[in-house]
Amino acid sequence: MGRSNRRKKSKKSRVESDEGIIRVRLPEEGEVLGQVIQLLGAGLLLVRCTDNFVRQVMIPGRFRKRMWIRNSDVIALLPMYGLNEDEKGTLAYRYSNNEKKILFERELIPEEYIM
Repeated sequence: MGRSNRRKKSKKSRVESDEGIIRVRLPEEGEVLGQVIQLLGAGLLLVRCTDNFVRQVMIPGRFRKRMWIRNSDVIALLPMYGLNEDEKGTLAYRYSNNEKKILFERELIPEEYIM
């Protein structure tokens, strides 16, 4: 009758550091990193991206109730190629605070994204 508490495994790559191996999901080909500026409501975010565009990002249905997004979160997003790729995108992943620090150390995000 009871449910098992199994979690889905996420796709993460291993990054070696001085303390040992740390698992961080790096942006895949075609993905862009960005910081959430504003929550617009109705599953939409306003995001400042590392390629100097401000995009309106949609949260897909599979993430809506499972992943809570706040201002100043660092996310990986997939621009909508073919349809206003400089203005719109889709959320792919949200990084935790520890993952933000590792991304900064690898020079993938600027210092102001760590706040």
